[in-house]
Amino acid sequence: MIKRNMIAVVAALTVATPVLAQKSLYNNPVADAGAGTFAIVNKWAHRDDDIWCAAARAARERGAAWSSRLYVVDVASAAQSQYGSETFTFTFNPTQQQLDQAQSGRSSVRGIGNNLTINSANRRCVRELDFF
Repeated sequence: MIKRNMIAVVAALTVATPVLAQKSLYNNPVADAGAGTFAIVNKWAHRDDDIWCAAARAARERGAAWSSRLYVVDVASAAQSQYGSETFTFTFNPTQQQLDQAQSGRSSVRGIGNNLTINSANRRCVRELDFF
């Protein structure tokens, strides 16, 4: 019984590991767009949570604190975007005009002014299993 379970686990890991590794290769490109502002080019994500996650990572890489807020400041369709894919522009250094448009806690990345803390956006990341 134990031997059969071990074989099942090894077989599952053999199948799952390449799939999980492949997902980590598909990072959405990030383009800087000014101080504290950047664009996430939606090449691989299909869910709003994936975009928020990418934005949280990009903001942290640019020095934002976990408690800082991420604001959606622009959404461009693939036809409108210079990158040829749907593009979401975020900032963690908003202007007063951007603050006036703010809609706290809205989870859609397609709403100008929607915002989350970086910590909240980061919680939307799908955690990958690390077998090694």
